[in-house]
Amino acid sequence: MSKSTSGLRLDAGTWFMLPAALLLIAGFLVPIIIVASYSLMPERSFELSADFSVTNYETAFAEGYWLPLAWSALGAFLTTAICLLLAWPTAKALDRFAGRWATIATLLIALPIFISESVRLFGLSLFMMPGGGILAGSINGIFGVSIGTVLNTQLAALIGLVYIHFPFVLFPLLLGFSQLPRDQVDAARDLGASPLQIFREIEVPLTAPGATIGVLLCFVLSLGANAEMSILGGQAVTVIARAIEQRFNYAQDWPLGAALTMLVIVLTALIVLPLLKRIDLDKLIQR
Repeated sequence: MSKSTSGLRLDAGTWFMLPAALLLIAGFLVPIIIVASYSLMPERSFELSADFSVTNYETAFAEGYWLPLAWSALGAFLTTAICLLLAWPTAKALDRFAGRWATIATLLIALPIFISESVRLFGLSLFMMPGGGILAGSINGIFGVSIGTVLNTQLAALIGLVYIHFPFVLFPLLLGFSQLPRDQVDAARDLGASPLQIFREIEVPLTAPGATIGVLLCFVLSLGANAEMSILGGQAVTVIARAIEQRFNYAQDWPLGAALTMLVIVLTALIVLPLLKRIDLDKLIQR
């Protein structure tokens, strides 16, 4: 192949990439630049100017907005950890017992994704309601026992987060298990390796890319979640997404809302970028 032909192919690839690059710049980079600029504006201003200041960041920490951020980060961490613990044996079982029943189970897990998140959360709240709720009413009707409820608590919000984000960990992990060589596992077992050794030496390294993608998806989505706390948690704790919404909508303090948004972006980047470097997408999609 001549150099001129290689140059033409490179130019064609660049042209094909250009629309996607422009879309990312317009829909991702430019909004972040605008938000970052607003975060440096004077308090309660609605236009950009050259009067830059870090006052909004000082206000965010002075007025205790680090606490909603900490609660959101803690909730995202717990949600991710619980989803990973639940998704690992589920993905392993679905991969090991592949067949009609595994396909049906996978579809049942995936189906709720296509239903509105609010609808699913309101359905879960009906399940948790005291007295007339599905769980409490069923136990009272069958066993004659009255139980309390976790509705409007932090635990209810955590249950909602796990319920909503579990599929986002399961399916990337299932992709990772699909790349696990069965013959390698069988050979290790024949050579006397214990289940713990197989788990540590074979399963974890080979499924790590899929698990990492699932962890990233779950953590990022959970960090910005608000509906779970609003519908199930009863605002028992104010999360950072709620605090940002209040700054922009009710308080009409766009610069402080932008500063809180930038703090979330920075926290997300500090966690996501190092993990992204550990993912080999070409290997994961078997290219």
